[in-house]
Amino acid sequence: MPVSIEVPASTVRCVRVRHEPQEVSSVRRVLHDELVHDPRTSSAADDVAVVTSELVGNAVRHGTPLDGGLLVRWRITGDEVAVEVVDGGGDDPPRELAARDADPLATCGRGLRIVEEIARRWGTSLDAEGRRTVWALVPVGPPVAHPLGA
Repeated sequence: MPVSIEVPASTVRCVRVRHEPQEVSSVRRVLHDELVHDPRTSSAADDVAVVTSELVGNAVRHGTPLDGGLLVRWRITGDEVAVEVVDGGGDDPPRELAARDADPLATCGRGLRIVEEIARRWGTSLDAEGRRTVWALVPVGPPVAHPLGA
């Protein structure tokens, strides 16, 4: 279960999750529930959840733990939601991450292509200690009017 860390006087949210596959759905649920109940972001909650799932899943599969886990941060910035996933790094030396086309029969390998299609922009950075941050900016559109007023 993710542990929430509130940052005072800020719209930044941060959760620490274990470096385990089941955490992908946990963090997706926490983030989605928060965004879907905010009128500024409800229209993008599903897209942000998909992007976050892909980034966290990749960090679990390919990254190393950061003090036993991962950090997932998100913030609302004007007309987008910025999502960041921080892990302890991975390859030595670090390799450049890129979206690629997977074989049609492959069971994995499409995650960053999905992120690329949904996000306005995405990228990576490494800090001096080798921690990798993968980030994505997901656009927020106007709230969707429901035909039955629900």
